[in-house]
Amino acid sequence: MRQERAMRKCLVILTLCIAFNGTPLFAQENQKKDSTYSVPAELSPVSKWKEGFSDEETLKFRRSYTGEDAQKQNDVGSYAASHLTEVLPTAVISRKGAVTMLQSTPMPKIANVVATTDLGTMTLGEMMKDPRSRFKAIAVVHKGKLVFEEYIGIRPWDITLWASSTKTIVGLLAHQLAEEGRLDLSAPVSNYLPELKESAWSKVPVDAVLNQRSGLDIGEGNVGKPGHPITLFYATMTGGAALPKDASLMDAVKQATKLAEPEKVFEYSSINTYVLGRILEKITAKPFHDLITERIWSKAGMEGDAVLALSPSGEPSIHGLFGSRLRDLARYGMLYTPSWNVIAKERVVSKNYLSKVYAASKPAIFPGNNMGNRIIQGFGNIGMGESYQWDAVFPDGDLYKSGRNGQCLYVSPETDTVVVWFSSAYNNSLWVHAYAREIVKTVFRKNYKKGTEGLLNNHSK
Repeated sequence: MRQERAMRKCLVILTLCIAFNGTPLFAQENQKKDSTYSVPAELSPVSKWKEGFSDEETLKFRRSYTGEDAQKQNDVGSYAASHLTEVLPTAVISRKGAVTMLQSTPMPKIANVVATTDLGTMTLGEMMKDPRSRFKAIAVVHKGKLVFEEYIGIRPWDITLWASSTKTIVGLLAHQLAEEGRLDLSAPVSNYLPELKESAWSKVPVDAVLNQRSGLDIGEGNVGKPGHPITLFYATMTGGAALPKDASLMDAVKQATKLAEPEKVFEYSSINTYVLGRILEKITAKPFHDLITERIWSKAGMEGDAVLALSPSGEPSIHGLFGSRLRDLARYGMLYTPSWNVIAKERVVSKNYLSKVYAASKPAIFPGNNMGNRIIQGFGNIGMGESYQWDAVFPDGDLYKSGRNGQCLYVSPETDTVVVWFSSAYNNSLWVHAYAREIVKTVFRKNYKKGTEGLLNNHSK
């Protein structure tokens, strides 16, 4: 029984890692009005568990976790995403001090914002109620005030998976250490990780890793390909029985081969994030969960602790298995806006962070890979790039980071707005991220004009 449970936990880790009523305010032109998108009939609407799970359901779901459930985000997988500590070993990211209460100034009209996704063209309110979306919760903060909040499938205090939205934390910590003179972004990775001197990483600059442009063949699209480094990386996270007892994630990192020169291609990979995180741990001689606690979580008036999942061998999931309350994800997003001082006494995101992010973005190489193509499909091909672990850096300065199962972190520094949500999209087949940008464009971007896609400001000014 113990072995069976261990295998189930391994599968959960593997598949979790591999890895949007009333009169519309705005409707995208020349878009489809309906959709044939569907989910299996046996799935329960996530709204069934808005107030939590029964004792019988809880025990049933704990006992029946499998990798397939976690990947598909069926009822069992949806439970797992909001109960990480029950299925994975975790480290605690601790809050500190007084909780910063967010003043609420409701703007119900946000529910009327329209976007087009694979569900069709509908309002935000309609999408949230559509059982196909498996949308769990959303919060919108504008100028430091909570203006919209809905919980459809979880409770406000449920610690829920960020998935790859976590990667922005790694990028922020790298920026902090670079500003302190402790990290040279132009230096090769091997300067900080000597164990990679004899590998393809030897001459890869740290900033190329930071921007997901290491030039190595480690793309997420290769997960499952036998013998590929990204497949080994995730297998090691599970502690699979076929692996050597002392197998480590660094073994997979070392097997990477060259694909192109650094900075020439955008190749999204959790291995890049892991390598960057390990560099940060080496520089500070601190475990990653302590870095988050000391440099971010303890400084932003968070409501609750967060959690960071560990592999069976104790290695941190720097690249994605992180969870918190929804409002705390919103508070984290606020650190990147002019209203950072509503929640923090000192700057966590420095004044020059955004200029560094914008300068590093490369729209010319954004298309042509799994992540770039998916982002373009959701937002349109409007000239965004990527950098500092953000999936999309828009020409107007907005930032977006997705997570497996549809999680969203959207930050608009210019309009002082943050949009965040949690989701359990079935089989990672539906992203409704277009709603985040439509909320900002149509409600908060005062100089937005229909047909311009909001591209009225040069963020590099």
